[in-house]
Amino acid sequence: MVDITSRKIIDIIETRETEAVKTWLSTFTSLRYVSRDGSPTYKKAITQANKNIIQISDRFHLLKGLTDAARKYINGNFKKKIGLSVSYSGNNGTKSDIPWLRDIKYSELKTDRNVSAMERKINLIEGIKNLQQEGNSPKKIAERVGLTVETVKKYLKYDFNLASHNILPYIRDIKSLVLKRIVFKEIEHIIRQKGFSGTTSAIRKVTIQERKLRKISKKRNVKTVKRQVLVSLLYKPIDKVKEISQEQLNKIVCANPMVGKLFEIVKLFKEILLGKNARKLDCWVKRAKRLGIREINCFINGILRDIDAVKNAIKYDFNNGIAEGKVNKLKVIKRIMYGRCSFFLLKNKVLHLEIKR
Repeated sequence: MVDITSRKIIDIIETRETEAVKTWLSTFTSLRYVSRDGSPTYKKAITQANKNIIQISDRFHLLKGLTDAARKYINGNFKKKIGLSVSYSGNNGTKSDIPWLRDIKYSELKTDRNVSAMERKINLIEGIKNLQQEGNSPKKIAERVGLTVETVKKYLKYDFNLASHNILPYIRDIKSLVLKRIVFKEIEHIIRQKGFSGTTSAIRKVTIQERKLRKISKKRNVKTVKRQVLVSLLYKPIDKVKEISQEQLNKIVCANPMVGKLFEIVKLFKEILLGKNARKLDCWVKRAKRLGIREINCFINGILRDIDAVKNAIKYDFNNGIAEGKVNKLKVIKRIMYGRCSFFLLKNKVLHLEIKR
């Protein structure tokens, strides 16, 4: 126990059991105000010792309880690094969308292995049809070109049209399917249903290139903000946090509106604690409850159980600041007296130092 006027320790008790604290407090008949944390044990003991004592909840512990609840929500709903990305978009399926198709035609891509294979296939099928027109049977054609009879018969059935093998008209569709994260087999099936009869390698090459472009674009445009930086905004204004800008915070809030509301209620609670208007607390409780955040609701339930002391924290200027400082001093003395630190010796040592001060 600390006298807030003299700033000295008055007494120390060994236990925090309700009966012991009640008996201890009853010996101090002049007590009028007690600033404490939210412990229900202390609340009960003080009330039983003297129901006329005005109990005041410590503002630091209240703020810590709220910010801890908000921090738990952020840690539970955000990854360690929050990505702020700009989505990739092409040029609506034109040649310039795919670098390797820019301002060129398939017939000009003599050095490209996949396209050359397609051209070789076109030439092969046209050659097989020419051999058939010359009166050769499928068996003879197969022997001549080095294919099986079944393959030759299959090629003879083709209504082969070079225009239908041009991938350019289907680039927009492939881009759209890649954006939707459709697997390649499904992309090929859809593109062929739309009329493309070219090679699988042509579709695959456009698909792979589009995925690479999206990946490169994503890496170039993605900026990450550490989750801990977001947590630090619960304690500091944004102009005091160098790792994040207002624009980045706006993007995070835009993507996650709940975190913006969370920052608002934390800020409003701080203003209420310092605003000397306890009536606003009830409105704050209703507003915070509407968020439906489990961690915040647990904090609200705690302050509702101790609502009179919380409202007194708004009305009065008393707090636990001096007592917390004395606790630190007591811990230092305990460490110095390590190994011979009975409660009786510790208490007398602390009180002796207070008298001398």
